[in-house]
Amino acid sequence: SMKYLNYDDIKGLSSNQLRLMRNEMFARHGYIFKSDDLKNYFSKQGWDSPRFSDVTGKLSNIEKSNIEFIKSYE
Repeated sequence: SMKYLNYDDIKGLSSNQLRLMRNEMFARHGYIFKSDDLKNYFSKQGWDSPRFSDVTGKLSNIEKSNIEFIKSYE
């Protein structure tokens, strides 16, 4: 969330890895996932603290751009 991603940052990653990378930006802002697999994955991270059903307003412009970038390769 500190720099814009480019292709070199994501090349060779599977669609599942890209999905986790994209959703980590939401998780770090406390997003409550509806999807069981994402809920389970992020609950195992020591920093996860789900509190919000919508974190859109908490995302930085860099994060928003990176989310769209990752989605285009997912």
